[in-house]
Amino acid sequence: MTTAQRIRPTCTSDIALSARGVVVVPVDDVAAPCHEAIVRARCFGRMVRAVHVCPAGADHQELRRCWQTAHPLVDLVIIDARSHERSATLIADWVEVMSSVDDLLVVLADGAEAGDAHAVSTDLATALDAALVTSPKVLVAHLHVG
Repeated sequence: MTTAQRIRPTCTSDIALSARGVVVVPVDDVAAPCHEAIVRARCFGRMVRAVHVCPAGADHQELRRCWQTAHPLVDLVIIDARSHERSATLIADWVEVMSSVDDLLVVLADGAEAGDAHAVSTDLATALDAALVTSPKVLVAHLHVG
């Protein structure tokens, strides 16, 4: 089974990814101080979708409840990762699959300083930036919130 085949079923969203203006915001942790980053990412498009990588077998229900409480208007896509898989690779693969449906803008909201509000760590943002550079239908924007 290819990564793309494995990723597609984990996208449990009820919102169709077919409208123009789709903004994808990778998030390290739903409890991270990323509210401002999500709000600012909404300026780039009418549909914002957060993407989070969890260890395979993790309970997603509590995670989804926390996310819905903090960001009720932003859909959360959860990708299950096997122990040897890197978050950046899985998110890049998911973006590649979804970009076959629509052009995407990926917003990497990494804080300029340690205390800044952010959605992803600087390390993950750097890895994602490198992984997505070869995707012609994907635009990448860095958002420094602080």
